[in-house]
Amino acid sequence: MKLSIINGSQRKESQSGRVAQFIKAHSHSFSEVEVIELADYSLPFWDGDSIESKGADWGVIEPKLAQSQAYVLITPEWNGMATPLIKQFLMNASVPVTGHKPALLVSVSSGVNGVYPLSELMVSGNKNNKMVFVPANIIVRNVDEMLHSEEASEQALSKGELASRDRAIRERIAESLSLLGRYAELLTPLNDYRDPYGYGM
Repeated sequence: MKLSIINGSQRKESQSGRVAQFIKAHSHSFSEVEVIELADYSLPFWDGDSIESKGADWGVIEPKLAQSQAYVLITPEWNGMATPLIKQFLMNASVPVTGHKPALLVSVSSGVNGVYPLSELMVSGNKNNKMVFVPANIIVRNVDEMLHSEEASEQALSKGELASRDRAIRERIAESLSLLGRYAELLTPLNDYRDPYGYGM
C-alpha cells in the first residue's frame, strides 16, 4: 500500500516539512511512502468549474494521489487557521482520485494551540472529495522542540516535562499511523465506489 503525506505549509524547509519526514520514517504499515510538499508547486485558486484553472502542477500531483491508498494531511496553524494552500489542495481533490480513501489530519503549532485548523478541516475539508478522515488526529504543539533525532532530543529535552510530551506525541503518531493502515486495508474495496450524490449535503 502507498501513503501520500501532504505538507500544506506554504514555506519551504518548514517545521511542518520536518514533521512530514518524521511521519514518513515511522509509517511502517505502508510499503511505499511519499511526501508531497505543496510549497514546491503552483496551485492557483480554482474557479470552481474548469479543470484547467487548477493549474498545470495539479496534473503532477493528481497521479500521485491516485496511486495512494491513504493520506496524511499536515497543516501549520496560521492565525488560528489551516493554510490557504491545504484548503486549495482539498478543493482540487476529487472523488475519482481521493474518494473513500482514509486520511489522517495533523496540525502543527509553534505554541500550545493547534486545535482550530483541525476543526476547520473536519467541518468541510472532505465534503466533495469524500476522503474519510479517520477518528484520530495529531497536534504537534511547540514543534520547535518536538520530534528531533533521538540524540538531539536527549540534549534539547533535558527538562522532564518536555521529554514526556515528546514521548507522548511519538506514541500518538505511531498509534495513529497504525490505525490509518488498518483503515486503508479495510476501505480498499470502496475506492472505486461512486455514489450518485457528488456534492454531499
